[in-house]
Amino acid sequence: MKGKWKRWLVLCIVCLTCTGAWAAEALKVAVLMPLKEQSPRGETVLEFYQGLLMAVAQLKSEGQSVDVYALDTGADEAQMQNVLRNSMLTKMDVIFGPADGGQIAPLADFCQQHGIRMVMPFNTPCNQLYSNPWIYQVGVAQEQLYPGITLLVMNQMENSNFVIFHTGEQDERGLSFTGHLTQVFSLRQMQVTNLHANADERAYEQALNQFRENVIIPDSRSMKAVKDLLAGVKAFQANYPQYRVKLLGYPEWLTYTSVLLKDFYTFDARVFSAYYRNPLSGRVLKFEQQFRQNFGKQSRNSFPRAEMLGYDLGCYFLRGLARYGTDFDNQHAAMMAEAQPLQHHFRFQRVGEQGGFINLHVQLVHYSTNNTIQVEKSND
Repeated sequence: MKGKWKRWLVLCIVCLTCTGAWAAEALKVAVLMPLKEQSPRGETVLEFYQGLLMAVAQLKSEGQSVDVYALDTGADEAQMQNVLRNSMLTKMDVIFGPADGGQIAPLADFCQQHGIRMVMPFNTPCNQLYSNPWIYQVGVAQEQLYPGITLLVMNQMENSNFVIFHTGEQDERGLSFTGHLTQVFSLRQMQVTNLHANADERAYEQALNQFRENVIIPDSRSMKAVKDLLAGVKAFQANYPQYRVKLLGYPEWLTYTSVLLKDFYTFDARVFSAYYRNPLSGRVLKFEQQFRQNFGKQSRNSFPRAEMLGYDLGCYFLRGLARYGTDFDNQHAAMMAEAQPLQHHFRFQRVGEQGGFINLHVQLVHYSTNNTIQVEKSND
């Protein structure tokens, strides 16, 4: 690892000043997370921090001054309370953290008291979100994305015959999603049929429509469910090739591409997700090379990549705060239009009149039959 990155990763209070001309004073950023934790979560937190440091370096190259403070907060409320006694933290423009649900309340209260934006990168339930206007929640529950997913699906696949593939697996999130789609499509008088695992040829004929595209959605996210569905569809199409079949699936499908990429292309699959790392993107490959050079290690094969989340969030908030200052909260539409993230887009919307912001961005990753991957987003 190169010397400057060793210094930047000292797990205590660290102040990094990048001189520049964007702002009269340096932006002040704090990372309050369990940076010393020896666990898979600890690795994720550290990689997030490393990606954020790369965003700071990028801002430095653009002429922006940034001071970064990193403090290890452990994993309980008492440790967070102890960290927050440091008066320096009252001067922050933005704080990234926490990673632990038990530490949300004291940090949220602190940020509200001092008017500091608190950015929660990970999917941790936050009750304070609805009464604290300073909170930004990046990772949200799948159910909160349903309206956006449904709108995208209807825009991209209108006039299709939607088929729910009942796997018999008890996947709560898969059942929730297909139940939501069934309810919405029925209210809109859109065609929805059902198909069960181990269905015979006659059942496929009854469920599929010969004159429309058929979009099949399994009610489980597992690889077994996808493989069972593919086996059934392939056997049916061997005798009835005139039926057109497409697939719609879950973020977990992104992890199956090393095994199922050819099938995804064949069946024009779309996968809904809040994020996507394009492995063929030149910018992504360059970032990953720089990450290896800076920190002497390969990026973990995680979904999403924590270091890219740190980089994308860092660029979004630091550029936005540098450009818009106190008007930052009103400029998300402009920032979203200008952003060129590696992995995460952000579409922040305020929750109620007195609440904070949640990220409602969702997209469809489209594995096209011409063997290309496209990302389809809403226009709003």
